[in-house]
Amino acid sequence: MNNRLLLAAGLLALSFSVSGLAQPPACQPPIPPAPPAGQNIFTPQQEMDLGDAIAEQLQRNYRVIDDDALNADLRRIGARVVQGLPDTGLRFRFFLIDAPDPNAFILPGGRVYVSRKLVAFVRSEDELAGILAHELGHVASRQTAVDMSYLFREVLGVTSVGDRRDIFDKYHQLVENTARKPKAFEHGARLEEKEQLVADQLGLYALAGAGYDPQALAAFWERFTETKGKGGGWLSDLFGTSKPEEKRQREMRRALTTLPPACVAPRADATATAFQQWQAAVVNYAATARKEALHGVVARTVLEPPLRGDVTYLRFSPDGNYILAQDDTGINVLTREPFALRFRIDAPEAHTAQFTPDSQAVVFHTSALRVETWSVAEGKQREAHEMVVREGCLQSALAPDARTLACLGANLDLALYDVATSAQIFQKKNFYKPTLFDLLRLRWGTMHAGQVDDDDPDWVSLSFSPDARYFVAGVRNFSDNNFWGTLQARASAIIFDLNARASVNVPDSLKVLLAGQYAFLGADRIVARNPQDYRKSALASFPAGQVLEQFSLWGLPSSVTRGDYFIVRPVKQYAAGVAELGSKNVIIANRLAAIDVYDQFFVAEQLNGELSLYRVAKTEKIGNVVLPRNPLGRLYASAVSPDMRWLAVSERTRGAVWDLTKGARVLHVRGFRSAHFTPDGALYADFPKSEETERTLAKLDPATGHAVAATQVTERNATLHGPYVVTLRPTKADGGYEQDVTLELRDSATQAQLWTRAFPNEAPVVWVDAADNTVVLLWSAATAAAKAAVANEPNLKQQLAAMKEKEGDYFLQVLDAKTGQARGGLLVETGKGSFRIANVFAAGDWVVVADTTNRVLIYSLARGVQQGRVFGARAALSPAAGLLAVENESGQLTVYELATMTTRDEFNFDAPVKLVRFNADGTRLFALTANQTAYVLATNKQ
Repeated sequence: MNNRLLLAAGLLALSFSVSGLAQPPACQPPIPPAPPAGQNIFTPQQEMDLGDAIAEQLQRNYRVIDDDALNADLRRIGARVVQGLPDTGLRFRFFLIDAPDPNAFILPGGRVYVSRKLVAFVRSEDELAGILAHELGHVASRQTAVDMSYLFREVLGVTSVGDRRDIFDKYHQLVENTARKPKAFEHGARLEEKEQLVADQLGLYALAGAGYDPQALAAFWERFTETKGKGGGWLSDLFGTSKPEEKRQREMRRALTTLPPACVAPRADATATAFQQWQAAVVNYAATARKEALHGVVARTVLEPPLRGDVTYLRFSPDGNYILAQDDTGINVLTREPFALRFRIDAPEAHTAQFTPDSQAVVFHTSALRVETWSVAEGKQREAHEMVVREGCLQSALAPDARTLACLGANLDLALYDVATSAQIFQKKNFYKPTLFDLLRLRWGTMHAGQVDDDDPDWVSLSFSPDARYFVAGVRNFSDNNFWGTLQARASAIIFDLNARASVNVPDSLKVLLAGQYAFLGADRIVARNPQDYRKSALASFPAGQVLEQFSLWGLPSSVTRGDYFIVRPVKQYAAGVAELGSKNVIIANRLAAIDVYDQFFVAEQLNGELSLYRVAKTEKIGNVVLPRNPLGRLYASAVSPDMRWLAVSERTRGAVWDLTKGARVLHVRGFRSAHFTPDGALYADFPKSEETERTLAKLDPATGHAVAATQVTERNATLHGPYVVTLRPTKADGGYEQDVTLELRDSATQAQLWTRAFPNEAPVVWVDAADNTVVLLWSAATAAAKAAVANEPNLKQQLAAMKEKEGDYFLQVLDAKTGQARGGLLVETGKGSFRIANVFAAGDWVVVADTTNRVLIYSLARGVQQGRVFGARAALSPAAGLLAVENESGQLTVYELATMTTRDEFNFDAPVKLVRFNADGTRLFALTANQTAYVLATNKQ
């Protein structure tokens, strides 16, 4: 396993080899020699502090499974292995995490993380213990401490560290300088092989000493790397043909021969049944919430009615008795008679779900290749599989019976896998060879994602027939005869019979259709938009490929569950329409994209978020269903009023405003793209163009529920930020947006111009914080625009001149949003681009920067210096109270004292935080969580 800490450019280092280990008697592990003087600058306590710092940065990338009962067995196994290791003075802690790969890794100080995909992959407790032993071997041999000592010394020039705060500070410096000395991070990669061998040898002895079978680690490694027993030899080593995993396999086997015979003697596995039960519990675990730990709760308001997220997919079951309604955060299963909700599956990472061919279950998978099957009758999870595909999948598709998964691998090979075993059952190498035009086409698809059923833009088309018998893959590659010549398309397709486990011959006419957008009409026909000429779209038999009928089809087709219809998206100003197969006429049109048909019935989503069931004839409505509360997905806009009475939230299609003092929704409107409350409680919102309604800037009165004023906006590059309309436009009529531009701010209520400013050199990136009436302009420090801006600022000019390299550095200028007057400037050094700025806002004397390494950086504008830095992503600041709130991990808010950057308080919510704000004097902290609950918390500790 590649367990080493990845920090920017490379892996960490090791300074001794296997040959230096002293061999003790019996099954006790070899005692590694102490690192030479100066190679390890950390005491055990300092190493644990360093591990905590790294954990604060990394844990936001993983969901730590916060369940003591589930973690108990992992901790028990880990503790047992630790007993077989030499004493380290460290505190070892073990965590289960959700991660896309079967992996385990250890941080300095003894934090061990194990993905539940790895738990699913191992075959015994001995194998899992072997992996833990290997990870612990890295720390027991002081590798991690030596590695980090090397980096501190080579990158920072640091040869000693102090208390916990000093260690956190120096680790931040390391993060900020990864690009300055990239070769220092490559040092570990060169010693990776030796590191692994030392950890393996220590691990094997520790396994034996703890009573586990040391041969289990070698067995696991052989299966995981698929070395098939190959270990290479001196000749293959000499000519460089031995793979690293083969060398490691050979050295493991060799190390086993050095163990006393009693240590490798066969032993009965008395834990097999219990381990398998725990393994199944880990794989099937479905809870996602962390434990709530709150205090000083002034108010807790559950949003009622909740904001209903967009339904992205609707589908009848093959027998017509059930309906599946999927949104961004989960899957609702309904009965048709009566038209009512049966149960909901929380599945925020699920790709498009589907019913099994027998209508008895709902199945879906995730990008991490987790496959779940839910019983319709019981409303419970029936099966879960954590699939392991070593190279991962750029794109994947699941068969309707959830037995087979299709994968376009990172190497662009196409493969089919058995879901239960992850065994490969078919492969087509180099199935897809993208050209430049293909990449441009993919970029266009990314920009227009969400217009079709698929979760993401596709590289190729992957699908299964509705009866799960056939797998189909199609691809259309482009080439050009010359740069200005005509484009030529090369269509290729594969049909694989899953029953016969054999490929089916595909006629050229069908290849063309399968390379475009197509949909199954039952198991024996497809309707397809011809990618070469939409006027030659067709209805064709499947898999024979006989063209039954040709017709013109501009929109993209998708299937209905049953009936002589197909869905087209879009249809004129409508998101979706249902066309008759015979006449090709659209007989039903819907403003939202989610719709499906089953014989004489169809189901569609309404603008208010309700689902409606109809008879196709005369569009007769049968009934409505209000779907249950769903977690908030992506927020396009959110705002809370200064007095924390009003809350406005918008997803893609729908938005709402609540009176938090009454816990009641007062406005339910179409989706908006920005929102801001004025001190008197008025709401400004930007409503995008919808059908025939032009884009509008509206002022709403939550107290009355009415629009006070509305102004149409025709400028594409105008954005609303509360009371300000911000426009950045070319100064010249034929100019571009990269340089020579003019920035204008207008009053959003009156459209009166507040101020303008011309930028003859490079255009700035513009950030506006309406709450604090500030504008932040950002340039690269190396640009002419930045140099011109600091020319009249002696302190900044001197600071810029002193900066050794300006590559990746920034110049920020803060303006008063009302007048355009400059409040001050700031230079941000990034260590030659070791990090980038992701977001920035200014409040009072403070400038808050969120960077791309999961950190929040705080600067004093008046002094031009950095005040502090913490790990996290979502931040709010109160200049009046001198407080900073940051979401360190998902659902965890920490409040810091700005003056000292020490922790003032901590709040843990049972859902991710979507919005966080202080009130004017900083005595109250507002938080909105994904489960549609608003909190007001006291920050003035008694």
